[in-house]
Amino acid sequence: MSDVFGISLSALRAFQSAVAVTSNNIANANTPGYAKESVTLVSAAPQSNGTLSIGAGVQVAGIARSFSQASANQLNSSQSSLGQLNTLQGYSNQIDNIVGTTAGGLSTALQSFYSAWSDVANSPTSSATRQALLGKAQSVANSFQSTNSQLDSLNQDINSRITSDVQQINALGSSISNLNKQIVISTAQGGGQAPNDLIDQRDQLVSSLSKLTGISTTLDTNGALNVFVGNGQPLVLQGNTTQLTTVPGEFDASRLEVSTSTSNGNVISGTITSGELGGLLAARSQVIDPAKNALGQIATALSQSVNTQQNLGLDLSGQRGVPLFSVGAPAATASTKNTDAVSATVTVANLGALTTNDYILSYKTGSPALTNASDGTSVPFTVSGNTLSAAGMSIVLSGAPATGDKFLIQPTAQAAGSFSALNVLPSQVAAAGISLATSAAGSNAGTATIGAGTVVTAANANLLNPVTIRFTNPTTYTINGAGAYAYTAGAAISQNGWQVTISGTPATGDSFAVTGNAGATGDNSNALASANQQTSPLLDSGTVSINNAVSGMITGIGSQAQQINTAQTAQNAVNTQAIANQQSVSGVDLNEEAANLLQWQQAYGAAAKALQIGNSLFQSLLTAVQAA
Repeated sequence: MSDVFGISLSALRAFQSAVAVTSNNIANANTPGYAKESVTLVSAAPQSNGTLSIGAGVQVAGIARSFSQASANQLNSSQSSLGQLNTLQGYSNQIDNIVGTTAGGLSTALQSFYSAWSDVANSPTSSATRQALLGKAQSVANSFQSTNSQLDSLNQDINSRITSDVQQINALGSSISNLNKQIVISTAQGGGQAPNDLIDQRDQLVSSLSKLTGISTTLDTNGALNVFVGNGQPLVLQGNTTQLTTVPGEFDASRLEVSTSTSNGNVISGTITSGELGGLLAARSQVIDPAKNALGQIATALSQSVNTQQNLGLDLSGQRGVPLFSVGAPAATASTKNTDAVSATVTVANLGALTTNDYILSYKTGSPALTNASDGTSVPFTVSGNTLSAAGMSIVLSGAPATGDKFLIQPTAQAAGSFSALNVLPSQVAAAGISLATSAAGSNAGTATIGAGTVVTAANANLLNPVTIRFTNPTTYTINGAGAYAYTAGAAISQNGWQVTISGTPATGDSFAVTGNAGATGDNSNALASANQQTSPLLDSGTVSINNAVSGMITGIGSQAQQINTAQTAQNAVNTQAIANQQSVSGVDLNEEAANLLQWQQAYGAAAKALQIGNSLFQSLLTAVQAA
C-alpha cells in the first residue's frame, strides 16, 4: 500500500514542478532574452519485492532551456552586420545630403562663379562686373569651407560615438565576466544543473554586444563563456576581461582608434569590421575620407587653374593678374612612432595626375616604399636625390629617414578646408589677354621692319619686360645690349617667352623694341578663357573638367548611399529571419503553454485521485482488520 502513496506523491511533486515551469514560461513570454524552459521527467528506480519489480514513480531530472547555439550565432552575426550597415547608412545619407545639395551648394556656387567670368568678358572694363566676380569667388570659398566643416563635424561625431561604444563594450564584457563566475559556482553547487536565468541574462548581454561589434564565442566545460572581438582579440576569458580603450591615431591625434588597454596595447581598429563600432570606422574611412579628398581635389584644381589663368592675363593697369584663391599644400604627417625628426614636404607637380587617394611612405628596410593607404597596394614612383615623385606629387624629405619611418601623404584631404578667396581689387582681375607691342626706332636708316610679337610661353615671368634689339652691323644684333646674335632676315627671334621676326636689311645702329601692350586692357580674351575653364579637361590625365569632377563626386556619393541603403534593406530581412529562427527555438508560444498547462493540470488531478484511492483502500483495510 505504501507503493501507491509513494508513486502518487512523486507524481504530485513532478507535475507541480511542471505546472510551475509552464507558469514561469507564460510569465516571461515578453521578457527580452528569456529562453523557454521544460521539465525533464524520468522514471524513479523500481523497487523489487523479491518476485516482482514495481515502478517507484517519477522524478524531475532537471529544467532544460530551449536553446540552439547555431540559431544564436546566426542572430548575433546578422545583428553585427545590420549594426554596421545601419551606421554606414546614416552617415552616407548625411553626406549625400550635404554634397548633393543644389540650391546654394558647391555646384551652384561654381556655376555662378564661371557665369560671372562671362559677365566680365561682356564688359571687361566694368568695375561692377569685376566686383560681382570677386563676390562669387568668395561664395565658392565659403561653399568649400562649409562643406568641409560639415564633414569634419561628422568625424567629430564619429569620435564621440566610438568612445561611447568602447565604454559600452567594456561594461558588457565586465557584466558577462561576472555572470560567468556566478554560473560556474551555481552549476557546481547545483550538482550540474545550470542556472537558466543567469544564462539567459548572459546570452542577452552577448546579443547586445553583437550589435556593437562582431563577436565569436566558445563555451568551457564548467559553463563559462569566452567572448572574442575582431579577428580573435579576447574580450572575456571565463571570469577575466580585457578592456578596450581609444587612442590618438598614429598620424592624426584627432582621429581616435580602438586599442587594447594593456601596457603594450595594440590598435585593433582594422580588425573591427562589423557591428555599430565597425560601421563607425567604416563610415570614416569609406565615406567621409573619400568625400573630403574628392572635395579637396576639386578645390586644388580650381585654385591652380584660376590662378594660372590670372597670371596669363592683364589687369586694368596692364599688369599680370594676381591669384584669386589660396589653397593649402598637400599634407605630409610623420608617424608618432618615427625615431627621428625627419619631415616631408609635398607639392602638386602635375594636376592631371593628382588623385583622391592617401598614401603611406615607409622606409621598412631603409629604402622607400609608397602604398595606397586604403588598400595597401604599391604605387610607382621615381627618386632623385631626396625628392620622390609619384601620382602628381613631389615629396621632399628634410633628411635621411631611419629604418621604420613612415609618413602619411594626403594630397587633397586638407585642401577644401584651407581654400579661401584672396583680397583682390576689382582692377586686378585679369580680363585681358597678354599681347605684345613691337616698334621700330624713328632714327632707323635701314629697310628692316619688325612684325607683330607672338606669345609662346605666357607664364614666362619676364614676358612683359621691355626688350631692345639693336644691330651692331647689318648681320649682327644684341638684345638689351648683351650678346652678339647672327641676323637672318625673316628668321624668328625668341626671348622671354615670345618671338618676333625682322625682315629686310637693317643698318648699323638700327633698333627695334618689344614691350608688353598695356593698352590692351579692354580686351576680354583672358576672361573668356577663364569662363571656359569650367569645362576644360584638367584632372585624371587631362580628361575630366572641374564641372565633371563636381558632378562625378555628387553622383558617386549618391550611388554609394544607394548601394548601402540596398544592402541595409537586404540585411534587415536577414536579421528578421534570424530573429524568427531563434524565437522558433527559444521563444514562448502562449498557445502551446496553455495546452501544456492543461495537460499538467490533468496529470496533477489524476495523481491526486490516485492518492485519494490509495487512502480509501488503506482506510478499508484498517476497517477490515479492526472488524476481524
